[in-house]
Amino acid sequence: QLTNTACSLVPQVLKSCTEFIEKHGIVDGIYRLSGIASNIQKLRHEFDSEQIPDLTKDIYIQDIHCVGSLCKLYFRELPNPLLTYQLYEKFS
Repeated sequence: QLTNTACSLVPQVLKSCTEFIEKHGIVDGIYRLSGIASNIQKLRHEFDSEQIPDLTKDIYIQDIHCVGSLCKLYFRELPNPLLTYQLYEKFS
């Protein structure tokens, strides 16, 4: 279980997207299938503008995969991978 301090370290984009996916995204391939690129970029722009977008808008409900795609994009663009280079050998 995460402490309040640890929870505050989770970026808002990940908190919002994972909560939304847990509530609405129980569909096949939620992280395997890509969302519509324009919806992903719109959602990204809203988070980049330091807003917390309303993920219950029809645009996101109808393209639930754009929310999962944004999560994947966030992890892909991290400057250092979650499985750090130093620990890669241990993980593999």
